[in-house]
Amino acid sequence: MNKFSPGQISEFQTRLVDWFQKNKRKLPWREKPNWYKTYLSEIMLQQTTVEQGLPYFKKFIDNFPTIIDLANSEEQRILYLWSGLGYYARARNMHKAAKKIRDEFAAEFPRDYKDALSIPGIGPYTAAAILSIAFNKTHAVVDGNVSRVISRIFAISKDIRLSSTQKQITEKAKLLLDPENPGLFNEAMMELGALICTPLKPDCNNCPVNLQCRAQAKNLVNEIPYKSPAKAKKKKFNLVFILRFNNKICLAKRPDTGLLAGMWEFPVKELNAKQFESFGENNLDQNFGIINTGPTVQSPKYRHQYSHIDLTYQAVITDLRDSVVQLSDYYEYKWLNFAELFDYPIHNAHKKILEWLKSLVSG
Repeated sequence: MNKFSPGQISEFQTRLVDWFQKNKRKLPWREKPNWYKTYLSEIMLQQTTVEQGLPYFKKFIDNFPTIIDLANSEEQRILYLWSGLGYYARARNMHKAAKKIRDEFAAEFPRDYKDALSIPGIGPYTAAAILSIAFNKTHAVVDGNVSRVISRIFAISKDIRLSSTQKQITEKAKLLLDPENPGLFNEAMMELGALICTPLKPDCNNCPVNLQCRAQAKNLVNEIPYKSPAKAKKKKFNLVFILRFNNKICLAKRPDTGLLAGMWEFPVKELNAKQFESFGENNLDQNFGIINTGPTVQSPKYRHQYSHIDLTYQAVITDLRDSVVQLSDYYEYKWLNFAELFDYPIHNAHKKILEWLKSLVSG
C-alpha cells in the first residue's frame, strides 16, 4: 500500500497538529512571531541543534532587532557575534541577504518562491520554511527531521542520501501537507522529528500518528531511514603559532574566500602527519621567517571536525626578536594584548587554544 486515502491524510493532519499545539516547545522565535525571527532561526538551525542556537538567536535579536539593523552592521561584528556557532558562511550570507532584502525588497522578505531563492544563503528548504511558517504559503518543508518522519511513515528503505530518495520523500511531504494551515503543519512535522521520531530510540508509543506509520507496522523503525556510510573525511595536521613580541600576540585574518573566510586565528602551518609528529624548535625559522629567542611552550594536541575535514592541531608559543613576520597567506595581522584577543571573531578550533592560553595566564 503506497498511497494514503483522503480520509487518512486528513486524520494524519489533524492528529499531528493537535499533538503539536499541546506539546510544542516554547522557543523565542515562536513568541510574537514574525518573518525576521523565522528567518534568523532557520538560518541558525542549519547544521545546528536548537540548544546550540538559542543563545545566538538571543544575541542577534538583541543586537540586530530588525533586518535593517542587520544590513547596516559591519561583517566583522556579525562574525564576532556568530563566533562559536560554526559554518561561518551562514553568517556572511546572512549579511549579504539582509542587504539585498533592504535594498531590493523594501526591507520585507519576498513572498514569491523564486524571489526567495534569489536571497543569498536561501535554498529550497529554507525558502519553503520561511514562506510557509511566516506567510502560510503552501510549500512542503523537508529538512533532516521531516525526511526521517516521512521515511518511516511510508517505510521508504532506500538510501536517504540519494537525490532520487529525497525526491520521493518530497513528493510524500507534499501529499501530506495541509493546504489550509501549511505553516502550522510544517512546524508540527519538524517538531515530531525533533521530539518523537528521533534518529535513535524513537518514542513510538507517544507518536500521534503511530497507527499510520508503516515502518512501525513492519517493525522497521530502527532500520529506517537507511543512510549509506559517509565518505571518509580528509585528515589534516596544523601547527599553530602563538607568536609573542613585547607582551603582544599575533592574530591573523583569513582570506575573504574559502574555509573560515574572514575569521581570525593564530597563524598556522599545514604539515603532513610525519612532519606534525616530528616538529621541533629547530624548524621554527622555516615558518613565517621566525627567529625565536628561547624555548617554546607546546599545547596539548586537539582535534576538530569539519564537514569534510578531520583536523589535528597543536599550538606552540614562541617569543620573537622582532615583530616582522611573513604571513603571505593571510589578509592582515595584528599584534594584540591578551585581553584584546577576545574582541575578534576567532573560529571554534582556535577558541580551544585561546582557552588553553587563558588557563596559562590565570594559572
